This record gives sequence, C-alpha cells and structure tokens, in this order.
Amino acid sequence: MRSFTLLSGLSFLVVACAAQVDYSGHKVFRADVRTSEQADFLVEIRERFDFWTEVGVGRSVDIRCAPAQADELNNLLSRQGIQFSVLVEDVQKLAELVPMKKGSMSKSGHSMDWTDYHPIEDIHSYLDYLETTFDFVTTESIGQSHDGSDMRIAKVCKGGCGNKPAMWIDGGIHAREWISPATVTYILMELVENDADHSDLTENIDWYILPVVNPDGYLYTQTDDRLWRKTRTPNGGGCFGTDANRNWGFHWGTGGSSNNPCADTYMGPEAFSEVENRNVRDFLTANKDNVKFYNNVHSYSQLILLPWGWGYEQPDNYDDLYEMAMKGNDALFDVHGKTFEVGCIPCMLYVASGGSLDWTLGELGIPYSYGMELRDTGNYGFILPPDQIIPSGEEVWAFHMTVARELIKEFVP
Repeated sequence: MRSFTLLSGLSFLVVACAAQVDYSGHKVFRADVRTSEQADFLVEIRERFDFWTEVGVGRSVDIRCAPAQADELNNLLSRQGIQFSVLVEDVQKLAELVPMKKGSMSKSGHSMDWTDYHPIEDIHSYLDYLETTFDFVTTESIGQSHDGSDMRIAKVCKGGCGNKPAMWIDGGIHAREWISPATVTYILMELVENDADHSDLTENIDWYILPVVNPDGYLYTQTDDRLWRKTRTPNGGGCFGTDANRNWGFHWGTGGSSNNPCADTYMGPEAFSEVENRNVRDFLTANKDNVKFYNNVHSYSQLILLPWGWGYEQPDNYDDLYEMAMKGNDALFDVHGKTFEVGCIPCMLYVASGGSLDWTLGELGIPYSYGMELRDTGNYGFILPPDQIIPSGEEVWAFHMTVARELIKEFVP
C-alpha cells in the first residue's frame, strides 16, 4: 500500500528550525527539586513557563523562560529556596545549529538517512522503499491526522501479520522531540535491512512501528515553532492543540494534566478527543490479543517509564515489567555506556494521567507497556545534535532486541 495523502507545502530543501517563533535570549534554567513542597510549587507554576522536563523530588527540572520572564522565574525559585543554574543561555542559537533537512532521493530509492533530522515525507519515502524491497514489510495508514496527514505504520511480519506475538513501537507523540522519530526509524531500519543478523526476531514476532504519532505538530515545529509540543486541533480563543499523551481514556484527567486549552499539558475536552489518539486506539484494540509489548518513545532525560502514571499504585505485573525493562536496559547500557533510570512515572517524576502506557496496560491488557525518554540529560534537551541520532538508535535497538528475545521465550511455544 503505497498511495497516501501527504501534507502540502513540504517541497522545500531545508526546513527551518524555528521559522517564525524567535527564541533569541530565551534561557533554560535547571532547578534542583529537593522537597515535595518545592515540587508542588513547581507544578502550580507550570502553565506560566515552558517545562522541558517533568517535576520530580530529588531530581532537577529544566524550565525555559523568555527574556521578560527571567527575573520573575529567578525570584519565584529563590523565594522557595530552590537552587538553580542556567543550563542554556540562548535557545535560538542552539536551535539554529540543529536544522531539519529535506533529503534527496538516493540510489536506494528513498530520501532518509540518520545523520540529519528529516520531515515526514522523507520518512514516508523510506516506508515506500521498505515495502517495495522486502516481501515481509507492508505499510498501512491507520487514519489521518486532524490536518490530513496519513499516519503510516510499517508492519514487519513474515508469513503475514496476526499469527505471532507482536511488538508496537511509536514515536513523535510530542512534536518537538525530533530524536524520537529519528530513533524509531533507525530501529525499523536495523530490524528490516539487517534481518539476516537477527532473523529470529522477525520469524517469531510481528512488529508494528509508527514513526510519527503527531504529524501535524511535527510539521509545525519545522514551519512555525520549533518547541511546539501538542497536536494542532483548534480549541477556540486562539489556543491550539492537545497534549496527545494526556488524552488516553484510562484514568483520564485525574492529575498531572491541565484543563486549560492553552497549556502544554492540556488533556483535551474529553478522552480520545484527538483523532490521532483514536487512530492508534482503534488499531491496537483490533490487534490487542497479539500485541504483547508497547513502547511510546519520547525525549529527553534517559528514563524507562513503567505504569502507572495516574498514581502511585502499582499494577499487578509490576515486577515482571521492571525485570523485563532492566534486561533491556542492561543491553542498552552495554552499547555506549549511557545510564537510563527505570521506574514508574510518579515514582521518579510526578503524577501524569491520561498517558498511553496506562491505557495499553489498563484497558487493553498489553502486558509489557512502557514509555522511554531518550537522550540526553539536559545539555541539549529537545535540540539534540544529529550526530547523536545513530548512537541513540544503536542503544535503543539493543534494548528492543533483548526484550524481543525475552518475549519469544515467554510467548512462543
């Protein structure tokens, strides 16, 4: 299936990293959160600033502020006894060093590589290439985004899909996290093009991979606002978008999300208000009996996230989730020595309801449901240099390869 609707206006050679919103002079503060009172205070002021990382006691939180906000943020943190430093002096200068580039068609018949960040038509050209070249790869549009972009998944299934345990991996649910689609497509490349090196993974497991959950937001980061997070659904009053990872219908709206349509963590007017979420929901629901693993890939902070996000109660299979994550994490570490922390979302951070991994486990019963926060730990944040795409892909591939083999032991007779 290779005939799809693409977003218009993507015929440029180089996509500007912040074409209209200018972040000159914007700083990123790193605040050291030592007490629950300090954490609660930061949650209270979250809608006044751009929080790059989630709040957690005993952790640092990164907060972007405009030049006119710097003194205010300084005073707010100081009055609460929160120690802080300036992590990024000028966000715009950093963003200009990391553009997104439109690839050119290679001899292989696609325009993807993993030395730059790429727009969605390059990603789709790679899906076309895989489908044309490998007889065990098909693609499917699981539906269209609000603005009409096809949400294309790669289905890597030997002997047809639906007869084996399956793994689902998705990226790009938060638009500004460019390393996420880049890493997810790297995993797809390694899985398919180097199949001979690990054919047991495709002989025993079906793989469903969606590189970009939020294509409208992803495009908007290229054309208008590099740091846009949400979808692009109009909310009225000049506000746009819902946090697609606060919009899932399991314990929706019970904490850690906002009912303010202008807020970055806006949960939407109702669960599954976003068509992008509904498209994923419907595909996973139709395949829930076979899907044994779900991973929603984000950046940044180097974390492997376990349910539940909505509260501190642990799911019945928490020990299994943790053990599996640790096996994958050991393999990840062995590649480049990067340390990822493993734990439930509020255990490490703060309550966040309406997340995808809560829904996939709590509603569908997908036993191994995870989220990941990729590189780095804050030097670059969302504006990770492209020379880290391949190392990120290598280590995250090692995680999934190890987990896949554990799934084969558990679910394949």
